[in-house]
Parts: sequence; structure tokens; C-alpha cells
Amino acid sequence: MTTTIFATHHYNYPQNFIEMKPKLTRLEQAIKKLEANLMDADAEVLGQRLASHLGLQVDYASELNPNQLLAATTIEGKVLVIAGAGSGKTKTLTYRTSYLIENGVSPKEILLLTFTRKAANEIKSRAKTLLANTVSFNKRASDSELNSKVLNDITSGTFHSFCNMLLRQYSGLLGINPRFTILDTGDSEDAIDLIHKEKNYPIKITNQAFPRKKTLQNIFSTSRNRRIHIRELIESSYPDIAVHIPIIEQLAVDFHQYKRANHLYDFDDIISQVVRHLKSNDTFRQLLQKQYRYIMVDEYQDTNIPQKELIDLICAPASVSLMVVGDDNQSIYAFRGANYENILLFGESYPEAKLIKLEQNYRSTPAVLDYINALSAQITLGYQKQLYSAVSIDGLKPVFRRLSDETKEARYIADKIIELKSDYDYQDFAVLCRTSFQSNYVQLEFMERHIPFIVVGGIRFIERRHIKDVLAFVKILYNPNDTIAWHRILTLFKGVGAVTATRLTQAINADNNSFEPLMMANFAKKSTQLEPLYKMLSKASEAESVETIIELVLEFYMPVLKINEDNWRERSEDFRVLKNLAAEHDSLDKFLENLALDPPNDSVATAGDPEQGEESNDKVTISTIHSAKGLEWPVVFVNSLVDGMTPHYRSLSDFEELEEERKLFYVACSRAKNRLFLTAPDYFSSYSGYFDKVSRFIAELPADKVMVETRKKAIDENDDPVWW
Repeated sequence: MTTTIFATHHYNYPQNFIEMKPKLTRLEQAIKKLEANLMDADAEVLGQRLASHLGLQVDYASELNPNQLLAATTIEGKVLVIAGAGSGKTKTLTYRTSYLIENGVSPKEILLLTFTRKAANEIKSRAKTLLANTVSFNKRASDSELNSKVLNDITSGTFHSFCNMLLRQYSGLLGINPRFTILDTGDSEDAIDLIHKEKNYPIKITNQAFPRKKTLQNIFSTSRNRRIHIRELIESSYPDIAVHIPIIEQLAVDFHQYKRANHLYDFDDIISQVVRHLKSNDTFRQLLQKQYRYIMVDEYQDTNIPQKELIDLICAPASVSLMVVGDDNQSIYAFRGANYENILLFGESYPEAKLIKLEQNYRSTPAVLDYINALSAQITLGYQKQLYSAVSIDGLKPVFRRLSDETKEARYIADKIIELKSDYDYQDFAVLCRTSFQSNYVQLEFMERHIPFIVVGGIRFIERRHIKDVLAFVKILYNPNDTIAWHRILTLFKGVGAVTATRLTQAINADNNSFEPLMMANFAKKSTQLEPLYKMLSKASEAESVETIIELVLEFYMPVLKINEDNWRERSEDFRVLKNLAAEHDSLDKFLENLALDPPNDSVATAGDPEQGEESNDKVTISTIHSAKGLEWPVVFVNSLVDGMTPHYRSLSDFEELEEERKLFYVACSRAKNRLFLTAPDYFSSYSGYFDKVSRFIAELPADKVMVETRKKAIDENDDPVWW
């Protein structure tokens, strides 16, 4: 292999690096300060710690490595655990939960915050299994069923679900209406659009069109989560629409007032409202600080500013134990408002905090880890870490291969999968892409070669049009003030436009949220479907179960769906999911909350015919890198590694954005257990430009970290030489 294969390319450094230096200096100082408080997993100290707690039934020392054991048994003070990729952070949190219970901590004093309900449930479930047969735990309950109920007293879930619970539970103390409904992102966009149309803001004559509702919602959300004024955000990130700043600022104010008037909360409100009350309501703050004495936060690198404020306010007393777990190398969600500074400034927030590192990797071979560590070394700022494996067999180095175009690149990936198929199942392979469109050629090739695959992503279940329609009926049964739901329902009917929908909604609200205006002659003549709607809503409002409500709504909605959608049969298949979810809930509020805050998984598209004898779930995974975080596969392909695609061309002039792109590549490579393949076409051309340099993330590493496959010469059907 030549060591100069990438050396001919020159890569420009981000333009704003110099102006970033004061900020980088502050972050570097905070990191060094916390590194000085690194805890040592001394065997003697750990032995004494366990010995001092007699009667422990779980053998923590044999189940955990020294640093995991240190993290699991450190239950006082403020602690940051840097958990490298594949280092067993979920296991560590599980055993720490068990250790707290075995040491007499009441489950009601424990708060576990994660970014998915699945993660929280997994930790609790594993802890239940650990403690199911222990003597100390059984003292609390006489049988396994009661044991499970004890652990159910742990407050756990996402930041949003936790704050939603607080707003409803303490609504009286906080002076809010507990029967609010939650706007998802699409609902928020619709509300913004509705307000904009109803207000008739004076439009300044300009050649620049007013931004769409999706852009406006993103601006409002980003402004709040990053604590940036709307004007500043637009001037820096959306300069083309700066002429509309005064109207956009007023629209943001009107949007907030509209939500409060109609008992609506969007995702950002749920957390920010709790933070506001924690700051202003001493009784509320002290109640939470007294109740939650042991707090654990997973994926801390993904927290935004309001989430950090929430944690800091509850954990302000020195007596409150806080352990946050994360990996600064995997902070890849800035586009969602995540603030990578939170994890780097933890020592600044908590000067007495301790640091623990989990560096033993249980996922990847030493050869793959060697490459991952080389990637980590290129990240400008972060906690020092060196992943290692106890596996004795090194394995094969990652492979880099450049192909003439995207079609050849896809063909190469398919060839490799077929070549390795004798050693692996299809489900052992994953193709990870920077953006979803980069998988198009791969999907086409897989279909041509009859390789079964699953595409992760697409429109989320909760965002599908027909699902949102059905849920709109349910929302107005729970909160008749939900004007966005009313507009969605009423405009389904022929003869009812936006103006009529607005007038009818206003009439309903003016009539104390009664359904009677649906029967008023001036409205009823607009559509023959308003009377059946009135009858259905009246009947559903008296239904005794969520399941019955869904059945009544679907009975009414199906004829509407058949009129409006040609593929109504395909869409109606999703209603089985809704029915099953309804059967799991005994109240409308819980049903709506769970759908809004923890909806079913993203939609998945599947294609390809499984070979004879293969199970239907044996498919190659095609996924964006963002969607692949937290997952792993024996064999991973990362494609489109051309500078301008990976990293994305929009990030090349901004230091922080380029750093996040580098971390995104790190996340992709660290998903691989045994084999890692890196591919790139010779060029990529689009309206954005012409890109032909290999990704700097490949080029900047020492040449001995990767094996470069050279092109092979073949003869095509016309007897012409082909290099691939």
C-alpha cells in the first residue's frame, strides 16, 4: 500500500477558527480541570467499598470491569462518566441502579433521564432481573410481582415525558390547566401557518418570499433551545430572509400567546415551562430537590441548554447525587439543538465533580478500534480516551475503496455482501450514509441483485397524514380548545375551507367548547358531513374506553379516507397499530402523551426478495448515520466519502460544524464489530458543486490504519477494459 495515496489533496481550514479560540480555550481549561479529578479504579479501594456494604447479593466485582465497578458504586456527589463507544454504559447504569436499591435507597428517590423510553425501560428491566432473587430485595416484597412494582417506583423516561408528568402532577401549584394537549412538530408548523394567514401581517414589498412554515418552526425552536435571539439567528443562518425579521419576531410572539390561550404545548414548551417554574417557584423547586436524591442522565452529550438547566436546578443542593454518562465524541445532534459544550463544561458547572472513564470496548476487534482511536485523535477538543479490547485476535483492518462512480460504488458494496454471505446473515450487514439520498444507488443495486434490505428512516408513523387525521379527532375529544386539530378535521370535508373552519372553530370555543355549532344551519349547509361528525363526537365523548373511541373515529373516518386517498387500503393498515396502542391505555391523556412523546419507531421501507430458506427479517440495514447511533453490526459499510458529501459541503467553513461532521464519521465507524468498509466515488456533481477529493476524514489519518484496495481490471460485454 502506498503511503501517499491521499497526500496530493489540499483541504481548507474553517474560516472562523481564529475567532473560535477564546471559546476553545475556555473549553480546554474546563476539560483539564475535570481530568485532574479523574478517579482511579484501585482494586483495594473498590474491595473495601464493597466490603463495607455487607449483604450485597449481586456479585458486582465479577460482573463489571474495574472502571464500570467504580462508576456503579460511586453513588454520592457529582460524577461525569465518559463512556467510549461499545464500553457497556447501559450495563453500568443497570448495575448502578441495582447497587442503589441494595444500599437502601428508595426507588422513589431515583430519577433516570434518557433520550428514549426504550433505553429507560431496558435499564429498569435489567435491574429487575438482577434483583429478582436477591435476599435483600425480597425483604421489601414477598414475591416477584411485588419486586417489579418496587422498581416501577423509579421515575424514568425522556426529558419530555418527565416534564410533561411534572406539569400535570403539579398543575395546581403552577397555576396551569392540566388538560393541555401536545403539539408535535407538524402541528406546530400548522399552527404557525394558521396564525400567519389569520393575522394578515403587513408584507413588505420584496423579491424574497416569506419563509415556509417548516422553516419558521425550526427558527422558533432553535432560538429557544440555543438561547439565541431570532434576529441574530436569522442574520447568521438565514440571511436571505432577513428582510422579514420584524414580522417573524411578531409571529413568534403571537404563536406563543396562541398556544397559551388554547392550552397547547409544543415540545420546547414542555421543558422550558418546567425550567421557568423551577426558577420562579421556590416550593416547586424544593419539592423536586427533596424527592429526587439520586439522578442519572444517559447520553449527556445530547442535552440542550434547557435540559441542562433542568438538571442543574434540581441538582443544585450538594446532597443530591448526580451521575451523567456520555461520550463527547458522539455529540452529533446540534441540528436538534443539542449543545456539545454541556459535557465539556461539566467541571465548570460542578467544580467538585469527579471523572470516570469507561474505555474497555466490548464491540469491535482491535484492528477496527485502532482506526477508531486514530479518528478520535483528530477531534480537536475532548476528554482523553483510548479504547481497547481484551480480544486476542486483531482481526482485519478497515478497507478503503474508491470507485469510478456511485453505480460502481453500489455494485462493490453488493459484491462484498455476497462474498461474505457464507460467514454472515444479511441482518449482520449495514450500509450507513451521511444523508438518505446517498443510499439511492445502493437500493437500486440491491433490488437488481435480489438482496433483501430494510431502509430505516422516512416519515415517522406519528407524522403520516392519515394518522394525524385520526389523532385530531381524539385530541378535540380531550381538549376542545385544540384549534389546530379542529382545522385539520374540518378542512377534510368538501365545502369547508380555511375561512369556514376558522369561523366554526371560533363558534365552538365561544359556545364553551360545545359541539352544537356543528349543527347550526349556516355551517351545516357547507357540508353534509358536519352532522355525522357531531353525532360521532357526541357518542365518542361518552365512550368508556380509548379502544372504543378509536373504533368510532375510524368508522367515521374511513369513508373520508377513501374519498381523499387513492391508496387508502395501504394507509388503513396503519390503523391496526393505533388500535393496538389504544388497547394498552385506559385514558385519553396517557394515549395522546405516549404517542406524542414516545411514538412508534420511524417508518421502515423494505425491498428485495429473501433467498429460499431465509427468514423474512434477515435483511441488510440501510440507514443514515444519525439513525444508526447506539446500534451495531458485524459488518459496516460507510459510503460517499467524498469531501463535500462527508463532510457535508455546508460545514466546511464553520469549525464547530466540521467538528460535528468528524464525530458523525466516528459514530459510523464505531458501529462495526468485525469488518469496516469505507467507499467513495471518484466524484460527485450536483447543483451544490463538483466534489472530487477523498474525504478529509480518510486522508488525515496515518496510512497504516487502513487497507486500500486498488482497482481491478475487467472486460465488459463489449470487450472493453473496465476499471473498478
